[in-house]
Amino acid sequence: MSSIVWALYDTRGEAERALRSLTAEVPLHHAGVYDASPASLEQLRRLDLSPDDLAACERKLSAHEHLLLVRPMTADGVDRIISVLESGPTPETPQSRPAAPAAQEPQAPRSAVIEEQRVPRIEEELRVGTPEVVRGGATVRAHVEEVPQTRDVELLEEILLVDKRLANRRIDEQELQSAGLMRGRVVEIAQMREEAVVTKQAFVREEVVVTKTVERRVEEVHETPRRTEVGTEDFPTSASHHRPTGYPNEGME
Repeated sequence: MSSIVWALYDTRGEAERALRSLTAEVPLHHAGVYDASPASLEQLRRLDLSPDDLAACERKLSAHEHLLLVRPMTADGVDRIISVLESGPTPETPQSRPAAPAAQEPQAPRSAVIEEQRVPRIEEELRVGTPEVVRGGATVRAHVEEVPQTRDVELLEEILLVDKRLANRRIDEQELQSAGLMRGRVVEIAQMREEAVVTKQAFVREEVVVTKTVERRVEEVHETPRRTEVGTEDFPTSASHHRPTGYPNEGME
């Protein structure tokens, strides 16, 4: 794996001008300008860099600077690249800062965040929902009542009366044979009567109807949203008193 050389610049224009100067004087295997954008970082990770070199480049890009990364085609190309970058600022690159080869320890940035604390400013927003709750209603129950009733009904009934009557009438032989009066026989007469048979027929006499309607109403809702106010206060460096900013004046007319 050949050596790589990187340099940091404040703007992309400065880095691109330095890149044009290098490509004009040194044969390069690879050259590019990278920033902290996700697409640029993805292109940087696709390069054949060692984990240490890649980590060093990403740390520099996290400070929102522009990274010029080049890889020479020959072994002596590293010295030529450094010579071009250290030859002093040109009218096109007044702020360029050359860096050592990637194999060397990465240079420390001009300024770095060593501590950061965040205090969020929180504010509640009042939002009113309208869930459905049971606030009343009606229950309809139906039960069966038995009411005894009495009705008078006229019924018919047949009554058989058996009576013997004396007779003295002569019967000739022809009538005797044709009526079969000289043969044994049984005469049955049914006696009928009416019996009360009770049936019930149902009728709808009344209906209980339960309906629901929807009405709109306006209700005034009272609530107190909260919010946090964040103020800053500098440590006193002299006998003068520094009042915190972001708070109203107290004790002053």
